[in-house]
Amino acid sequence: MPLSLTEILEQGAASSREIQAATGMSQAAVSRQLQKLADRLVTVRAGRTPIYHLAKNAFGGGDRLPLFTVDADGNITTTAHIRPLVSGRFYVEALPGAPTLLLGESGDGLHDDLPYFLYDMAPQGFLGRQIAREVHKRFADFPPDPKWWTTEHIGRFLLSNGDDPPGNLIFGEQSALRVRKKPPAVDESEYAHMAEKVMAGDIPGSSAGGEQPKFAVFSKHGNEHVIVKFSPPGDTEIARRWRDIMITEFHALETLRKHGLPAAKARLLEVGDRLFLESRRFDRTGEHGRTSMVSLAAIDAEFVGAGSNWPLVLQRLCDAGRIAREHFATAERLWCFGKLINNTDMHLGNLSFAIDGARFNLLPAYDMCAMGFAPKSGGELTPYAFVPKHPERRVVTEEEYDAVRRAAEHFWDGVAQDSRLSQEFKEFLVMGNPVKRLSGPRS
Repeated sequence: MPLSLTEILEQGAASSREIQAATGMSQAAVSRQLQKLADRLVTVRAGRTPIYHLAKNAFGGGDRLPLFTVDADGNITTTAHIRPLVSGRFYVEALPGAPTLLLGESGDGLHDDLPYFLYDMAPQGFLGRQIAREVHKRFADFPPDPKWWTTEHIGRFLLSNGDDPPGNLIFGEQSALRVRKKPPAVDESEYAHMAEKVMAGDIPGSSAGGEQPKFAVFSKHGNEHVIVKFSPPGDTEIARRWRDIMITEFHALETLRKHGLPAAKARLLEVGDRLFLESRRFDRTGEHGRTSMVSLAAIDAEFVGAGSNWPLVLQRLCDAGRIAREHFATAERLWCFGKLINNTDMHLGNLSFAIDGARFNLLPAYDMCAMGFAPKSGGELTPYAFVPKHPERRVVTEEEYDAVRRAAEHFWDGVAQDSRLSQEFKEFLVMGNPVKRLSGPRS
């Protein structure tokens, strides 16, 4: 007995000719049957041939899930619909004016799994684990660590709780309803208490990534959204080391901006027995406004697949016309600066871009610090030591590199003059500016 049209499409996508061969129906009969499935049918063109896919309900939200964009004034517009398919793939059904980059590497809107920009909105890092543990308490089928979450977990979470992810995209109507909720303004005097709450398992603010303890709030001081990192309390060796690293991040961001490179604006605060590094969020404007932000990790996963190395990924994106050469060069200057200040944590999640039509635009640097001095995963502390080498370069010119090297020298000079440093760090820096001990060939 021939299969029905629905049965055929439940086995996978098919063209009209393939459906005719499987059912024995004429082209006209197939067309009539396809019209009856219009609400569930997703049509994707492979060249001139339409390929028909069948949508399915997913994440408890139906088979046509809205994707919203929040603009700089907090206004919400529908940008696309995400169509889960019976094959396990997803189709981005873009509305007129939607950025073409949402369609993915293939350009046809088909994604093998959740679209890359949705993966980037999932909980991750220190706060992500806090969120996952809290969700696990309420819903036991959610693992307590987000690294174990499946597509199903991520989709369900974003539909119901994804109102404050990085960037300006919102998945699902339920999350969109909470976008214009007025954020409580927090005074810096409350930071010590908030740090205690975070470490106790409470979760103020968004699911911003990164491994260092932090929280995200709306600052009463600057009337702006900020991410606040904090050191361990007291004067232990571990606490002093993390304070030193946070001090290097403050000086790194300040130095980059002074030398004309894009970097987040930050300030250091001592509240109670902790040091706090408050950084202005560049994906938020005012109380409710948002701007685009997608990590290089997510972009690489969709468009390149290298897995690491900023210059390599950026080179391939530039060659494909997905980033401007100017943005490639600027990002590589940031990479060179990081190498010269002992930033050993420049993974692809620590650089982000904004979606702008068919291109990604570089966003300011963040998490730029001397992470090579951080305690090891088991808590072991190694003595301060660092001899920089000339970093890999692909497009940065000799003149531009010399400017970056001077910026790195100024960074170390500024750090050495900071009275908040530990005695151990001061003793290391008394030995001289590390950049003046550069070794190896210039790339």
